[in-house]
Amino acid sequence: MRIFYITSVLGDSGGSEIYARDLILELIKRGHEVMVCTTIPYEVKGAKMVYLPRFGHHALWKFEAPFFYRSALKAAREFKPDLIQSHSNSMMGLIGHLLKRKLGVPHVLLIELISSQNVNLHTKFIHFTERIFLPRLNYDKLVVWTERMKQRFLLPWGIAAKKIYVMPAALDLANYPLNVSGEAVKKRYGKHLITSIKTLWGTNVKGLEYVVRAMKIVSRKHPGWKYVIFGDGTERYLLDELVEELGLRGTVIMAGELQPEKCKEVWAATEIAPHSYVYEFSTSISLLEYMAMGRACVVTDIGNVRNFVGNSALVVKPYDEKAMAAGIIKLIEDKKLRNGLGKKARQRVEEKYSIKASVDQLEEIYRKVRKQ
Repeated sequence: MRIFYITSVLGDSGGSEIYARDLILELIKRGHEVMVCTTIPYEVKGAKMVYLPRFGHHALWKFEAPFFYRSALKAAREFKPDLIQSHSNSMMGLIGHLLKRKLGVPHVLLIELISSQNVNLHTKFIHFTERIFLPRLNYDKLVVWTERMKQRFLLPWGIAAKKIYVMPAALDLANYPLNVSGEAVKKRYGKHLITSIKTLWGTNVKGLEYVVRAMKIVSRKHPGWKYVIFGDGTERYLLDELVEELGLRGTVIMAGELQPEKCKEVWAATEIAPHSYVYEFSTSISLLEYMAMGRACVVTDIGNVRNFVGNSALVVKPYDEKAMAAGIIKLIEDKKLRNGLGKKARQRVEEKYSIKASVDQLEEIYRKVRKQ
């Protein structure tokens, strides 16, 4: 099948970026011809690439993209796709909508996250555009990560249930081997490590603030444990200031940006992975990655969290550093529980969140919409 894949997320770091990359690579692996039309300066091996013009800050690229849809149309006409797949947001969906109208081929739109809990103007505007555009765009199938998104947003917005398909996020497990050594990371930062790997902006930083505050409590009882935050971003300074304010330098370590190829060593060195969400959780690729590496996770109970992790993680009250601290301390003091949760986490990813299972579902969707 010839697939024209439109996306504003793509790369080797960042949850959505990794997810899009792995979906495309799996499609190519199965023999599909894929042309990727993107705002991101990243090349997918085996795909034909089309780069839309972009200006200014990267947060604006998705909103600029529809103005350049004629570039996408020209490439698509030359490629002659059997199907259009748009990915990530309604702006990519708008391009897919326009191409479907011009080319007369099926259009599948994949939306990862919709949240009414937004802490900055950027995410609030994204939510606004999803609400305006998603009920009006022409797609044959709308794929979303969770049933909650369908019930909470899409159906109330007037989107027909028959057009919606729920497919959870996924990982390529080949990228998460369990035999990696984390000794070099431990040697640098400490024997007992709690870690997070995040881009430091927006809701990520707001969530991490609760973990940093929790470490004030944890360190009193278990001073040998360190919390290392890997990542960088425009709002890193907020965490730096909080660490200083709480007197946690040496206990909470801001390690800076981490190259994608080094993530495996960090996961392997991690004993506990806290995930504190302040938005309406649907799926977190970062959480999936720690689970895939068999790490014990403490996760705040927001949105779809309980359904997502099942019994493979410790779920605690959100917006509460005391609850987060209690969860971390429980795992510090119960090694058997830590190890057990890690094994369950890996098993859950293998059973429910593999990229192969997702592409199986996508291929079935593609077959059905082409027959309509």
